[in-house]
Amino acid sequence: MTSWIEAVPAIIAALLILGVPGAAVLAVLRLRGLAALCLAPAVSVSVVSVSAVVAPAIHLPWGWPVLLLGTAIAAVAAFLARRLIPALRTAVQDAPHGRGTLPGSVSARGTVVAATVGVLVALAITTVFLTVSAANPEQFTQGYDSVFHLNATEYAVQTKDASSFAVSGFILPPGKSAFYPAAWHGLASLLVLLTGISIPAATNIMWLAVSGVVWPLACVFLTLILVGEKRTVLLGAGALAAAFPAFPYLLLQYGSVYPNLLSNALVPVGVGLVLLIIRPPAHAPLAPAMALTLVVLFLPGAAMAQPNGVFSILLVLTPLLAYLLFAWLRTGYKHTRRRGWVRTALLVLAAAAVAGILFALPQFRSLFNYTSPAFMAFPLALLRNFTHAPDPIWFPAVALALLVLLGVWTAAMAHRMRWLLVSLVLITFTYALAAGTNLPLANVVMAPWWDNPERIAALMPLVAVPLAAVGLGRCLDWLPARYPRVRLVSTRPGRTTAAAALAVVLAFSNPGFWQMAGAVGQMYNVPAEPDGLAQVDAQELALIHRLDQFTTPRDVIANNPYNGSALAMALAGRHMLFPYSSQGDLTPDMYTLRFWLNRVGSDQAVCAAAKRLGVTYLLDFGTDYIPAFDNPKSLYSGVTLAPGSEGFTLVAKEGHAALYKLTLCGGVPM
Repeated sequence: MTSWIEAVPAIIAALLILGVPGAAVLAVLRLRGLAALCLAPAVSVSVVSVSAVVAPAIHLPWGWPVLLLGTAIAAVAAFLARRLIPALRTAVQDAPHGRGTLPGSVSARGTVVAATVGVLVALAITTVFLTVSAANPEQFTQGYDSVFHLNATEYAVQTKDASSFAVSGFILPPGKSAFYPAAWHGLASLLVLLTGISIPAATNIMWLAVSGVVWPLACVFLTLILVGEKRTVLLGAGALAAAFPAFPYLLLQYGSVYPNLLSNALVPVGVGLVLLIIRPPAHAPLAPAMALTLVVLFLPGAAMAQPNGVFSILLVLTPLLAYLLFAWLRTGYKHTRRRGWVRTALLVLAAAAVAGILFALPQFRSLFNYTSPAFMAFPLALLRNFTHAPDPIWFPAVALALLVLLGVWTAAMAHRMRWLLVSLVLITFTYALAAGTNLPLANVVMAPWWDNPERIAALMPLVAVPLAAVGLGRCLDWLPARYPRVRLVSTRPGRTTAAAALAVVLAFSNPGFWQMAGAVGQMYNVPAEPDGLAQVDAQELALIHRLDQFTTPRDVIANNPYNGSALAMALAGRHMLFPYSSQGDLTPDMYTLRFWLNRVGSDQAVCAAAKRLGVTYLLDFGTDYIPAFDNPKSLYSGVTLAPGSEGFTLVAKEGHAALYKLTLCGGVPM
């Protein structure tokens, strides 16, 4: 695939994967209109994730037939719930009567069209960003996390198993399993299996589908819950979702952390559903019972995309939840002191139970082991976050920040949602806690996001996008009164057109947008020679592409994962002995080869370990290591010294990159 035009069929396939399963389930629940359009991807992620987990349990290989089966089962479950649960049945029956606009009405169609236009504008902006950063779909980002996610997707394709309990098996000893949120890898591997495209192409295309469609739709849904069916605001929410550098673009530059991208893209849906339950607005498009049902459908996908998305939902809603809990306790004490103490005890017990469950999980406890050293002053970090200019960009998005301010003022004064102001302030401080201080308390508070400044900076658009859309709508409501004779702003079609145009201008006129595009482009860049940053250079990549001339998928290729050679798994479909640099759970034989592979030609014990592991080749990319550890040579000394040993014979070379074949093992020719 040499051009983005060739990727169009695969992009359509990705959108179908993200849309059809959820749309089918929502149709059974008789949910239509804009809410159904926005919610379909979130439900699809859950169907894909759960189907991937269940498939190996019933001995079915991962692929589109499993997804069809999972969709059918989810639809049947939704049908039974609609028929058997009285509250849900009532919610379905009452939906067309008094809850928002009738789904089939002219007004409803106009609202859907306006929101769709906004999403299409976001898709166009995101497409421009990606095509500027990556020349073609076959390129891949060269971040530290990219190796794991590309190889995990390849592993899911090879094994036909995309379960969250199996996808990390390629870095674990045989027979051992661990939970790793694999919704992203399930989606990407399904796209590969459905279309036959490469792992990098599937990754880029799924990124585009999630960033350019799923995320804007989620923003539209949250805005719909906050302010109702205001066309210019909903269009603005969809379009402006692509205008903020901090998300979705920063997580492509950093990592790339694709699971966190998927998780963040779904967070506005979770926030909107919770709002419908705890504080349903007068214009609510869904009854609380329906919203609760959708939360049940939403949570599996959210948990298996990246569990910190649940914490992100709670973070956004913290001011409102705190107020409601305080009001609940105050009401109890006003009634009787005894009732107040009972409610306090229940709250304390519930908090203790949740904390106990979380700290019982080793994955949760391990989050507190990560710290990020401060690299800028606390006030500067506050300013950078508020002006949407997190590192590595520095140019402030002043216009976007002003729109957010106008939006939060409008939300607080006109819509009585003062909690949004507190939420904005709270999230503004999160980046400063990670990037501007080394306080242990800050690390504890930010632990769900690994105290990682980039992941935390990506939280800001969760509230900034809806607020900026409200601010944009406020501006467009003011302009007709100021300029009544200007047709562009005095008619409804004119205002929606102006909203779309302004969103494009706000995105493309922001130098920070282009700074981020340049930073992402650097991550996609394949240098001609080793530069100390990229995983692989042009010489190494050329040799990876020639591996099929000398090796087969059955061969096991020894390597040092810190020099980029682990990428041969995803890029060439080869079995690498060490497929990821953070692979700490090794078998005794792997430890032997890690430190003593250079003795394989003469040492019987090392030879026996190589035979048990099936090692037949060695891929040597030299000692140009990624900047993950100071001295990785000492970690893989046997592999590093093996190219000059008697056991291996050179069979292919591209510049400094070389492929060797094991020809002498324990003194015996192979």
